[in-house]
Amino acid sequence: MPHPVLTILLVLNKIAKENQTGPIACHWCNNQVNIIKYGTYERYGFSGQELIKIQRYLCKHDQCRRTFSILPHPFLRITRLTLCMLTALIQLMDQQLATAEICRRLCLTRSIVDGAIKKWHGLLDWIDQEAKATPVWAPSPCIDPPGHWSDFIRMFAMKFYPKRYGYA
Repeated sequence: MPHPVLTILLVLNKIAKENQTGPIACHWCNNQVNIIKYGTYERYGFSGQELIKIQRYLCKHDQCRRTFSILPHPFLRITRLTLCMLTALIQLMDQQLATAEICRRLCLTRSIVDGAIKKWHGLLDWIDQEAKATPVWAPSPCIDPPGHWSDFIRMFAMKFYPKRYGYA
Protein backbone atom coordinates (compact mmCIF):
# COMPACT_ATOMS: atom_id res chain seq x y z
CA MET A 1 0.00 0.00 0.00
CA PRO A 2 1.51 3.39 -0.98
CA HIS A 3 2.26 5.97 1.67
CA PRO A 4 -0.55 8.61 1.82
CA VAL A 5 1.88 11.54 1.52
CA LEU A 6 3.52 9.94 -1.55
CA THR A 7 0.08 9.55 -3.15
CA ILE A 8 -0.69 13.22 -2.46
CA LEU A 9 2.63 14.26 -3.98
CA LEU A 10 1.95 12.27 -7.14
CA VAL A 11 -1.49 13.88 -7.51
CA LEU A 12 0.01 17.35 -6.95
CA ASN A 13 2.65 16.67 -9.62
CA LYS A 14 -0.10 15.74 -12.08
CA ILE A 15 -2.10 18.90 -11.27
CA ALA A 16 0.98 21.13 -11.60
CA LYS A 17 1.83 19.64 -15.00
CA GLU A 18 -1.54 20.81 -16.30
CA ASN A 19 -0.16 24.31 -15.65
CA GLN A 20 -3.57 25.92 -15.20
CA THR A 21 -2.98 29.58 -14.46
CA GLY A 22 -6.17 31.56 -14.97
CA PRO A 23 -5.92 35.31 -15.59
CA ILE A 24 -2.41 36.52 -16.41
CA ALA A 25 -1.37 39.77 -14.74
CA CYS A 26 2.07 41.22 -14.05
CA HIS A 27 3.18 40.67 -10.46
CA TRP A 28 4.97 44.02 -10.49
CA CYS A 29 2.46 46.47 -11.96
CA ASN A 30 -0.75 44.38 -12.20
CA ASN A 31 -0.90 45.05 -15.97
CA GLN A 32 -3.10 42.55 -17.83
CA VAL A 33 -2.45 43.71 -21.41
CA ASN A 34 0.74 43.74 -23.49
CA ILE A 35 2.05 40.59 -21.85
CA ILE A 36 3.95 38.09 -23.95
CA LYS A 37 5.27 34.60 -23.32
CA TYR A 38 8.97 34.87 -22.62
CA GLY A 39 10.40 31.36 -22.38
CA THR A 40 10.15 28.71 -19.69
CA TYR A 41 12.12 27.32 -16.81
CA GLU A 42 11.90 24.05 -14.94
CA ARG A 43 11.11 23.57 -11.29
CA TYR A 44 11.27 20.37 -9.34
CA GLY A 45 7.93 18.77 -8.61
CA PHE A 46 6.79 17.89 -5.15
CA SER A 47 8.57 14.57 -4.98
CA GLY A 48 11.89 16.18 -5.94
CA GLN A 49 12.32 13.70 -8.79
CA GLU A 50 10.31 15.19 -11.64
CA LEU A 51 10.76 18.53 -13.41
CA ILE A 52 7.74 20.68 -14.30
CA LYS A 53 7.90 23.42 -16.95
CA ILE A 54 6.89 26.90 -15.77
CA GLN A 55 5.97 29.55 -18.35
CA ARG A 56 7.74 32.95 -18.09
CA TYR A 57 6.08 36.18 -19.23
CA LEU A 58 7.33 39.66 -20.09
CA CYS A 59 5.28 42.72 -19.18
CA LYS A 60 5.62 45.19 -22.03
CA HIS A 61 4.11 48.10 -20.10
CA ASP A 62 6.37 51.13 -20.63
CA GLN A 63 6.93 51.71 -16.91
CA CYS A 64 7.53 48.06 -16.00
CA ARG A 65 9.22 45.80 -18.60
CA ARG A 66 9.83 43.01 -16.06
CA THR A 67 9.52 39.27 -16.34
CA PHE A 68 7.37 37.08 -14.14
CA SER A 69 5.87 33.62 -14.02
CA ILE A 70 2.58 32.34 -12.73
CA LEU A 71 3.21 29.15 -10.86
CA PRO A 72 0.67 26.37 -11.30
CA HIS A 73 -1.52 25.43 -8.37
CA PRO A 74 -0.41 24.54 -5.63
CA PHE A 75 3.19 25.84 -5.99
CA LEU A 76 4.12 28.91 -3.96
CA ARG A 77 6.89 31.34 -4.78
CA ILE A 78 10.31 30.86 -3.26
CA THR A 79 9.26 28.08 -0.86
CA ARG A 80 9.42 24.39 -1.78
CA LEU A 81 6.38 23.61 0.34
CA THR A 82 2.97 23.83 -1.28
CA LEU A 83 -0.01 25.68 0.13
CA CYS A 84 -1.59 22.31 0.94
CA MET A 85 1.50 21.13 2.86
CA LEU A 86 1.76 24.42 4.75
CA THR A 87 -1.91 24.27 5.69
CA ALA A 88 -1.53 20.69 6.96
CA LEU A 89 1.63 21.63 8.87
CA ILE A 90 -0.05 24.59 10.58
CA GLN A 91 -3.12 22.52 11.46
CA LEU A 92 -0.93 19.82 13.01
CA MET A 93 1.01 22.47 14.89
CA ASP A 94 -2.24 23.96 16.21
CA GLN A 95 -3.10 20.51 17.58
CA GLN A 96 -0.03 20.92 19.83
CA LEU A 97 1.74 17.92 18.29
CA ALA A 98 5.44 17.53 18.86
CA THR A 99 7.70 18.57 15.98
CA ALA A 100 8.91 14.98 15.59
CA GLU A 101 5.31 13.78 15.14
CA ILE A 102 4.62 16.50 12.54
CA CYS A 103 7.78 15.43 10.69
CA ARG A 104 6.63 11.81 10.67
CA ARG A 105 3.11 12.62 9.48
CA LEU A 106 4.23 14.91 6.64
CA CYS A 107 7.44 13.02 5.73
CA LEU A 108 9.51 16.19 6.15
CA THR A 109 12.83 16.80 7.87
CA ARG A 110 13.00 18.60 11.17
CA SER A 111 14.85 21.58 9.67
CA ILE A 112 12.09 22.08 7.06
CA VAL A 113 9.35 21.83 9.70
CA ASP A 114 11.15 24.18 12.12
CA GLY A 115 11.74 26.75 9.37
CA ALA A 116 8.16 26.49 8.15
CA ILE A 117 6.75 26.93 11.64
CA LYS A 118 8.74 30.14 12.11
CA LYS A 119 7.88 31.56 8.70
CA TRP A 120 4.30 30.47 8.11
CA HIS A 121 2.52 30.60 11.45
CA GLY A 122 0.42 33.60 10.33
CA LEU A 123 -0.48 32.08 6.95
CA LEU A 124 -3.92 30.71 7.85
CA ASP A 125 -4.90 33.92 9.66
CA TRP A 126 -3.86 35.88 6.57
CA ILE A 127 -5.88 33.56 4.29
CA ASP A 128 -8.95 34.02 6.51
CA GLN A 129 -8.47 37.81 6.44
CA GLU A 130 -8.03 37.89 2.65
CA ALA A 131 -11.12 35.73 2.16
CA LYS A 132 -13.18 38.58 3.63
CA ALA A 133 -11.75 41.08 1.15
CA THR A 134 -13.37 42.26 -2.07
CA PRO A 135 -13.25 40.72 -4.60
CA VAL A 136 -13.56 37.47 -2.73
CA TRP A 137 -11.24 34.75 -4.06
CA ALA A 138 -12.62 32.15 -1.62
CA PRO A 139 -11.60 30.91 1.82
CA SER A 140 -9.06 28.72 0.06
CA PRO A 141 -7.60 29.40 -3.38
CA CYS A 142 -7.65 25.63 -3.87
CA ILE A 143 -11.42 25.73 -4.47
CA ASP A 144 -11.08 27.30 -7.93
CA PRO A 145 -7.36 27.33 -8.85
CA PRO A 146 -7.69 28.53 -12.47
CA GLY A 147 -9.85 31.46 -11.43
CA HIS A 148 -8.06 32.57 -8.30
CA TRP A 149 -4.55 31.11 -8.11
CA SER A 150 -2.64 33.84 -9.97
CA ASP A 151 -4.24 36.54 -7.79
CA PHE A 152 -3.50 34.51 -4.67
CA ILE A 153 0.21 34.02 -5.38
CA ARG A 154 0.60 37.72 -6.22
CA MET A 155 -1.00 38.69 -2.87
CA PHE A 156 1.04 35.98 -1.14
CA ALA A 157 4.29 37.48 -2.47
CA MET A 158 3.28 41.00 -1.44
CA LYS A 159 2.50 39.82 2.09
CA PHE A 160 5.36 37.42 2.82
CA TYR A 161 8.16 38.77 0.58
CA PRO A 162 7.55 42.55 0.46
CA LYS A 163 11.20 43.57 0.04
CA ARG A 164 11.84 41.16 -2.78
CA TYR A 165 8.80 42.36 -4.72
CA GLY A 166 9.21 46.06 -4.01
CA TYR A 167 6.35 46.50 -1.54
CA ALA A 168 8.36 47.40 1.57
